[in-house]
Amino acid sequence: TETCRELVIPVLAAMAELYGYEPVEEICPPDYETLTEGAVMLSVVRRRERNPRNRLLCLRIHGLICKICNVDPRKLYGEAGGIIEVHHLQPLSVAGEPRPYDPRTDLIPLCPNCHRALHTRRPIPWTPEEIGDQLRNG
Repeated sequence: TETCRELVIPVLAAMAELYGYEPVEEICPPDYETLTEGAVMLSVVRRRERNPRNRLLCLRIHGLICKICNVDPRKLYGEAGGIIEVHHLQPLSVAGEPRPYDPRTDLIPLCPNCHRALHTRRPIPWTPEEIGDQLRNG
């Protein structure tokens, strides 16, 4: 610990200054507790219920290939490739009251990367077309 305080931290701070980062004020001395992760905490959240039947029907109708990038996660990751996700074209968060969703017209399969990319904009996610354009145009 003493070596880190005297040697490693100043070296890292000097490197950060060379790269143009703002120096970080040390609030408390680095010790084991400030670096610890994985504590168990109780959390209460609200979440919208999804109908597993809609997911199943969406995948049967549209297949297991991402509708934006055309990646088949099963081919890419082998056994670990069962990770296709189903995206609601009208976000549940803005739907107000629960309503029926048609798996043929309201849901599409997406790979986790494309699905995450859509949801980087809030409260209204990017559209699949917008992300597809960004993907193609780099």
